[in-house]
Amino acid sequence: MGNLFKRLLSKLITSALDKRKERLREQLQAQINTTSSDWVKTRNQMYIELLNIAGESMVNRIEKEILK
Repeated sequence: MGNLFKRLLSKLITSALDKRKERLREQLQAQINTTSSDWVKTRNQMYIELLNIAGESMVNRIEKEILK
């Protein structure tokens, strides 16, 4: 029973993190599409690539950075 609960909890946490990553990807891509700044385009593309391997702490840092 404990293992089942752990797996369900893990699935919920992973799902929530994936949703946050997708929202961030959309925000970053929107900035890329609307800016003329090469720096912003490069930075955001790097963040998008990092999101593929990011855990929760990295997602928190990226969110904090783009919400400045």
